[in-house]
Amino acid sequence: MDPRLPLSEEWRDLLQAVAQEHGLAHDAQSLARALSDLSRAYNGLDPASATRGRAALTARLAFSFARDVPKAASAVRELVGAGLLRAPRDRELRVIDVGAGLGAMTWGVAAALANAGQSGKMHAAWIDLDADALAIGTTVAKRAARVGGMEVRVSLERSRGEADLVILGQVLSEMDLALDEGSRASRHEALLREWLERVAPDGSLVVVEPALRDRTRHLHRVRDRLAACGLSPFAPCLHSAPCPALAHATDWCHEDRPIDLPRWLVPLARASGLRWEGLTYSYLVLRRDGRTLRSMLHAKRGLARVTSRALMTKGKSERMLCGEVSRGGERGETLVGGGARVAVLDREKTGREAWDAASRGDLLAFDPPADEGTSRVRLERTRVSAVDATDPSGYPK
Repeated sequence: MDPRLPLSEEWRDLLQAVAQEHGLAHDAQSLARALSDLSRAYNGLDPASATRGRAALTARLAFSFARDVPKAASAVRELVGAGLLRAPRDRELRVIDVGAGLGAMTWGVAAALANAGQSGKMHAAWIDLDADALAIGTTVAKRAARVGGMEVRVSLERSRGEADLVILGQVLSEMDLALDEGSRASRHEALLREWLERVAPDGSLVVVEPALRDRTRHLHRVRDRLAACGLSPFAPCLHSAPCPALAHATDWCHEDRPIDLPRWLVPLARASGLRWEGLTYSYLVLRRDGRTLRSMLHAKRGLARVTSRALMTKGKSERMLCGEVSRGGERGETLVGGGARVAVLDREKTGREAWDAASRGDLLAFDPPADEGTSRVRLERTRVSAVDATDPSGYPK
């Protein structure tokens, strides 16, 4: 699945036309200055209020929109691959986009479906306190209308009834900042529970957050509270035990996908001192029906998610993993602990293709799992294979 579908030259022209229609600056110097200021606010260097106003809207439309669309597409990629998010044949797919802003999350969901070859209709109910952002987003929706085979209808009326998908894009990180760590996590646990009640029995709730350490660790805390009450995460976690990343203050689990900015945005990123290679974000997917990615991939042994880049040390390559790698435990496998590394020696040349190619966020299967307590995988004893959770053929029928 290629979630970059909507970021074509046509979208550049569309976004520029919307900026002109709303009287937003679009010259290079003004855009670079506005984007730099917005970046400082998102990174906590300036007050959160700096994310609002016309200058911020200019930067969000010109840059953040294109950056956020593939984040949403990537966050739902495993739901689409597993067949749990699809366009119905007899009705519209019902989506509630909380904190919709300019609507990037909506278009990312549509892109994920279109890139998977789906076609149909989708209705997205947008909710946001920023009326100016919604006005601009509505103009985008009027000009775009569809992504590939997906026809998108947007409304600003509060949706009634159950939704197939509720998505919150970069909402939690901007809420309740004055609360202490524990109170804030409890507040947001309750918020997600409320939104999960709006999800259909076979639907999903998706949270997308920035990959910044503090904001991602906050999402981990919320996730742990939900899991402790019996809500097993669908993804990215492969278990419902306490998040291992919270064991050490310097750890956090986030995605870093090989999805670059479209070429037409690279000069703006350079002028603003921002990266244009790779896509980072954190996410959490919850289901009403209790299904999890791990349960749907039950045939895979020793399943683990890569949670770091490759760590090259003398004589070996290491990666931090979270999942089921060692023998032991109720399933015959145990979790890798927080901060644990798994290594493959450089001298082991055979059968290491999947290990060498793996990057942060990828899934690996170890068959058979390594000996309990062992942090080194012996390739002469264990087969390491890549697992593509976006490929429908990888799921049992």
